[in-house]
Order: sequence, then structure tokens, then C-alpha cells
Amino acid sequence: MGRKRSIDRDCLMQAVECVARRNGVSGLSIDAVAKEAGVSKSSVVYDCESKAGLLAAFTRYQLQQHRESFEQAFARHEGQPNSWLRALIDEFRTAPTDEDIAMALLISAGMGENAECRDIMRQQLHADAERVASEAAEPRKLLRALLTLHGMAFLEYLGFHRFDDAVRTEILDDLMTIAESDAGASPATDPAT
Repeated sequence: MGRKRSIDRDCLMQAVECVARRNGVSGLSIDAVAKEAGVSKSSVVYDCESKAGLLAAFTRYQLQQHRESFEQAFARHEGQPNSWLRALIDEFRTAPTDEDIAMALLISAGMGENAECRDIMRQQLHADAERVASEAAEPRKLLRALLTLHGMAFLEYLGFHRFDDAVRTEILDDLMTIAESDAGASPATDPAT
């Protein structure tokens, strides 16, 4: 019988966030996270093994939070051609908040410090690109739309530029028009069938 988890995962991830915000990613430590979470250092080591493990767990946790939100957008488009891209476009309709930007910067710092964090993000972005391409009748056209979408998101989430609401809406409407104009992959070429 396995050992019972001694740390609430949400509580641990909130502690990682608090410590990283206060001390920066370079100041993140198992000791500091354990103290912030009110648990023993050995419990954190048992769950995450190392600082790198903490950063990787935090990255996965943030992606899972995003994915749960994304699933609602995807449900609205499920069954339509290019449903994945349409849902991604809808997810960007709301401008990132200062909180969202701070979180993205924490994750970016973690990626700079930890190869596993980079791999986690690389796998996620690769999976999104593969999914968009597999659903499209004209994959290159829809991949260009995805590239535009991610470029816009990276500019905003990394704090380089904020689009005003009117411009954001115009760009996203243009991208949605591209997604809607593509007939989608035919059943014979769809790898999911």
C-alpha cells in the first residue's frame, strides 16, 4: 500500500507561487515552499524531489488550470471544423490580467532555469500545432493563424505589448474567419479516425 499524500497539491502550488513572487524563481527553495505551505521539508521532497521538480510541478499545474478553462471553450466548438483552433481563439478573447502576466513571467523564468519546464511547454505547444494541422483542410493556412495567435499572446503575456480591446477583437475575428473558412480535414485524412 502506497504512502498517503501528505500535502494538498493546490496548497503546495500556491506556496510555490507565493515564494516565487516574493523571492523570484532564483530564490525558490524547498525550505521556503515548505515553510509557506506549513508542511515539513521532507513532505515537499517526497512530493517533488527537488527545486527542479517544484518548478516542473508548478508548470504542469498552471497548464492544467488553463486546460480546464480551455475545455469550456472547446465544448462550444466541438463537432465543428477546426474546433481546436476556434477554441484557442476564443480563449484569447479576454486580455490577460496583471495576475496572468505575472504568472506567465514566473513560468518563463522557470523555463529559463529548468529544461524540464521547457520540455513541458514545448510538448504542449507541439501538441496544439499538431492538433490544429490535423483538423485542417489547409494545414499551413491554419498553422499561420495559430502562429499569429501565439505571437499576440506572447507579446501580451510577457508584458511587451497590450492590444486595446478593439484591435484585439479585430485580430481575433480575422483569425476566426480563417478557421471558419477552412472546411476541415476530410474523414479519409483525419488521423483521429
